[in-house]
Amino acid sequence: MKKFAFWILSVVLVIVIGGTAYVAAGSNARKNYVKDYLESKGYSQSQFQNIEVKHSFLNAVLGYQQWIIWVEFTDEQGIVYCYHYDRAAGVYQGSFSGDNLVYGDLEKEELLERLKHLER
Repeated sequence: MKKFAFWILSVVLVIVIGGTAYVAAGSNARKNYVKDYLESKGYSQSQFQNIEVKHSFLNAVLGYQQWIIWVEFTDEQGIVYCYHYDRAAGVYQGSFSGDNLVYGDLEKEELLERLKHLER
């Protein structure tokens, strides 16, 4: 019984360590992909304030994007743009979100015009 528990614990430990290493290495790589992508679009590193990479194994199982990269630009603080990385498609912009977005009576076109970094 002790051998069985030891093997189960060993397998769980290997999975946890392997998953953590996969996410850490992948996050760093995706962050660099997005930096390169933004620089290819004409942005300098001083123009984006924060790049945060999120990973979800559940998204991968359900067929969604497993890597989500949030980018906040220095001239639009409080608004974050979502980028995705896909091996086939590369980096592409997804959606946007933020505390500084006040919709009010704005039409959709007016709102989209206020977003400086939205790719069209």
